[in-house]
Amino acid sequence: MGLPFVLGIVGVAALVAFFSATMLMRSAQWKKIVAHDDNKPKRPLVANMGGFAIYAGMASAILLGILFMTFLDANERISVFLLASLASITLLALIGAFDDLFNLSWRRKILLPIIGAFPLVAIMAGDTTMSMPFVGQVTLGWIYTFVLIPLGITGAANALNMTAGYNGVEAGIGAVMSFFLLIIAFFSGVLAAQIILAACLGACLAFLYFNWYPSRIFPADIGTLSIGAAIACAVIVGNIEKFGVICFIPAFYELGATVYYLFRNVDRRKACHSPVIAKDGRLSPPKGAENYTIFYRILAWKPMGEESLVKTVLALFAVCGCLAVASYFLGI
Repeated sequence: MGLPFVLGIVGVAALVAFFSATMLMRSAQWKKIVAHDDNKPKRPLVANMGGFAIYAGMASAILLGILFMTFLDANERISVFLLASLASITLLALIGAFDDLFNLSWRRKILLPIIGAFPLVAIMAGDTTMSMPFVGQVTLGWIYTFVLIPLGITGAANALNMTAGYNGVEAGIGAVMSFFLLIIAFFSGVLAAQIILAACLGACLAFLYFNWYPSRIFPADIGTLSIGAAIACAVIVGNIEKFGVICFIPAFYELGATVYYLFRNVDRRKACHSPVIAKDGRLSPPKGAENYTIFYRILAWKPMGEESLVKTVLALFAVCGCLAVASYFLGI
């Protein structure tokens, strides 16, 4: 379809997300759908569950892409991929909203995203033959469909959700990863992945306008799970899984730390949301929690303000994105 089509999808997603976030901010404050900003000295109340705007932007743009495919009488398989991906993103958004409202236990939060894989499993999405670095082509068969797809959706959604908690980080990570993966999908000619990633990029960029430091609205779990699901769906239908894994490397630190401390019977949840705030606004990790999150690992090395911390983390994701793009063009 070319660059103008991709930019059009980005624009539609951004417009819908922007106006949705504007309405949500006012409504959330009025209806007391708020959350404390724990990384500020006075812990101000901020509008919450803004992830509805991210989902609205992505869903609108993906549906527009489906309409365009139908109008052009294009390959029906592309529309099937897009509909299944939208169904997966919607299921994860519902799970996120349910968690935001009813505060699910961590066990349910980890396992429920598996439901989001069902639409992609049902249509046998993806290519069961994968290219492994230094190994070559490997045929995985049913293991790919019934094991790797659910693991991919669940892992991506949870990893991104666990990386949340600072102004601008969730939408920022979504924008960075979508951008670099969109480059790969564009040059690969995978239209379904291009539409999903362009929709995610536009929605995240628009939401970031309100979510950047100091944040006026939080995405909550509905936002983080939607973004994670969108990126996972795109890499699956686009058969660019290994590049997606490279982009996700910093987020998988959170997932690995969660599993590690779980087996050590350490409850890290409270510490993860309670950084030590100095008088000058710089953050540092609670004593003994230096390795709990990638944020605390960075702050243990150098205490800094929240905005600088988020920029540092986004830079890490950008480096991984560059590595993914380089790997694609070098054929690694």
